[in-house]
Amino acid sequence: MGMLNNISEGLARRLRQRSRRADGTVQKRNRISRILVDSLDLMLGRGAMRADERSFEFGEYFSNGGPIHASVKLRSSAISAVPLLVEERKAGVWEQAEPSHDLVRLLSRPNPHWTLAELLRATETYLLLWGAAYWGIERSPDNGAMELWPLRPDRVRVIPDRQRYLKGFLYENAQSTDGDIAYLPDEMVWFKHFNPKDEFTGASSITPIKDMADMAREAHSFNRNFFVNSATPGDLAITIDQTPDEDTANDLLNRWKDRFKSVRNAHRPVLLGKGMDIKKTGLSHRDMEFISTLKWSVEEVARVFGVPKAFLADLTEATFANINAEERFFWRNTIIPELKLFANELNRSLVPLFGSPETLRVAFDISTIDALRESETQRVERVVSLVGAGILTVDEARAGEGLKPL
Repeated sequence: MGMLNNISEGLARRLRQRSRRADGTVQKRNRISRILVDSLDLMLGRGAMRADERSFEFGEYFSNGGPIHASVKLRSSAISAVPLLVEERKAGVWEQAEPSHDLVRLLSRPNPHWTLAELLRATETYLLLWGAAYWGIERSPDNGAMELWPLRPDRVRVIPDRQRYLKGFLYENAQSTDGDIAYLPDEMVWFKHFNPKDEFTGASSITPIKDMADMAREAHSFNRNFFVNSATPGDLAITIDQTPDEDTANDLLNRWKDRFKSVRNAHRPVLLGKGMDIKKTGLSHRDMEFISTLKWSVEEVARVFGVPKAFLADLTEATFANINAEERFFWRNTIIPELKLFANELNRSLVPLFGSPETLRVAFDISTIDALRESETQRVERVVSLVGAGILTVDEARAGEGLKPL
């Protein structure tokens, strides 16, 4: 293993030397040699850390599960709506960076085909479905400018390292190349939800509700087939006095299907022969508590994703007052913690490429969130109470409102 580590480090060093500019700075080249990719595979094999091999299925829940789709879309839209600011520390005060700053320009246009809002929306979607999201840090083939590209989490393998914790990443079956792409640790922004079972893979929000989501999907499929069959139960038992031979039984079943199968044959009368009877062997929708099952599935999805039920069109207990309270809860307890996760990772992985984290940072401007703003009445009452308690003078309160002192 030690010899292979030295081989990998030597390859990476030579690749960096090839891309070193005259001014001594290193130009990243992420589409690096297949030799490096193959050496990483040789050292750790195809079993390098990645999400569950069945994790590709998680994307199907976004496409086929109504409550899951709505929850993911709601959260990703909320994340992408909050402005992301780049701030510089000058004279001990954090100030917004100029539009000409390299990091500001990168975040305003991560790559030629994606906006920042699209990138954030995709990142949150990936995080919720797979528990991890990755931004590959690339260089434009045209002018060498830095670009940020979202990578499909189910194709990314994390390569651990015994000494340095992380060796790099492999992006498998990349659409823009003929094979895999290797990324070094400083060429990747890695977002993840903590997984207590494996620190190198994120915890998907689908995992705790997978069985419930499957049950809800099967219930919808059952209900659809029930109506396709003209709302006629398919679990019927036809009895006769004598035991029929195989040909007679097949003939009876085929004639039954021809007469009653599909919606166009709905409500056709049934004609039974002597000694024949029909009995229903299954459960009715009421027996199965069909509606209750669907409501329970919505509640479980809302609980796991941190989304109020009212936001998923469940308005059974909704009032104007509690919807406003639930909206504030949604932002304070679901979205703002996620924004902090995003900002912390960007400050750890991306900001050091542009300057010192002590004098440069990114932060989301949560002051723009309407749901967290005070109403005009609440604001006035607060100012009046501060003046009444002697904490503010009348002139100070007027100054806060942009008015001249008395």
